[in-house]
Amino acid sequence: MAHDSYVVIPPVLTVAVEDSMDIMIARDTARRAAALLGFAPAFRAQLAGAAGALAELVLKTGTPHELNYNGVQDGGRVGIQVSCAAAWLADVSASNVEMALRAKMGDLVDEIILKAGNPPVIGLIMWLSSPRKVQAFDPTESDSTSEP
Repeated sequence: MAHDSYVVIPPVLTVAVEDSMDIMIARDTARRAAALLGFAPAFRAQLAGAAGALAELVLKTGTPHELNYNGVQDGGRVGIQVSCAAAWLADVSASNVEMALRAKMGDLVDEIILKAGNPPVIGLIMWLSSPRKVQAFDPTESDSTSEP
């Protein structure tokens, strides 16, 4: 479920959320998917927190759900998206849902999208920016703490 103008790119992964153990799997999958796109460890953990929160939320509905993980591209930007169909939100005000999701996960991701449809789909997006990238080790850089 990428935003209409976003292009879906690999990785494309899915996690079934049926019991509390799946929250851990959802977090781990988020970390791994973010690593594949080049996110630094701190931002992998941040995305894992958002994926875990979404998994907890869907687990509370009492019905099995799937979290979908995929890369997204918007022009020159690349990011990762975690999404989930949310049938239980079909009759709920979209603005109320978005406000609640932002309160719970707004500091963890760049975008929270509630795509209308049958069923509605929740999407969490984190964009890969320079500070969020894994920095390659450069052996030619000097380390001021090493001896000559």
